[in-house]
Amino acid sequence: MRSKVLIVCVIICHSALSLFAQNKNDRFHLFDAERRGQVNGYIGPYISLSNVEGYTAIDAGATGGVVFNDKFFIGLYGQKLITKVPRTDLATIGYMTFTDGEVDMLHAGGVLGYIHKTKNILNWGLSGSAGLGTIQLLAKGPTNKYNDKIYDDVVFILIPKLFAEMKMTRWFKINVSGGYHIVGMVNGVYENQAGETIPTFVQSDYSKPEFSISLLFGSFGFRSYLLK
Repeated sequence: MRSKVLIVCVIICHSALSLFAQNKNDRFHLFDAERRGQVNGYIGPYISLSNVEGYTAIDAGATGGVVFNDKFFIGLYGQKLITKVPRTDLATIGYMTFTDGEVDMLHAGGVLGYIHKTKNILNWGLSGSAGLGTIQLLAKGPTNKYNDKIYDDVVFILIPKLFAEMKMTRWFKINVSGGYHIVGMVNGVYENQAGETIPTFVQSDYSKPEFSISLLFGSFGFRSYLLK
């Protein structure tokens, strides 16, 4: 009986010593805990720079998700166009009595990605986001002083990206990316009195290269001598 107890004690002591002997450079951190894990999370602001109808466009929003095995992540995002994109062809597309036209856009969806070399301070990876959104045409009518929505179109958004990110601390990193903002299912058209079909929105005006930056807060796995 005593020999069995001794064997159990030896096994427990060996396991404890092995745990404390782990290389701290390979240690996973979750709120500064010294335990390894397979899942962590992130959240933060998400800003993109692109082009809409020939004008510089800035989309602002947020993103968040979870990382599995410090390599693969899945999450959600949402963004809204915050810069003004004017429309001066209201009469041409059938809104003769409206003025001060502008385009608005918002979209949201899911994100999937892969992070390469997660033990490094500077990492790179691939990601793709897909979602739904709306393109809206706003303008002032003959009787109102404020812009109202006069037309909208539901669209599909797909954004493949190549990104790089730097871990500033164990709970904060900066992600910068470049990709292509693909807008599909654009079918907004207007039929004039002559029976001609005139596009209100043109797909090529919205499918453009995109550059973005995210400030991500969460728990980011491996510790480094720079991440004290």
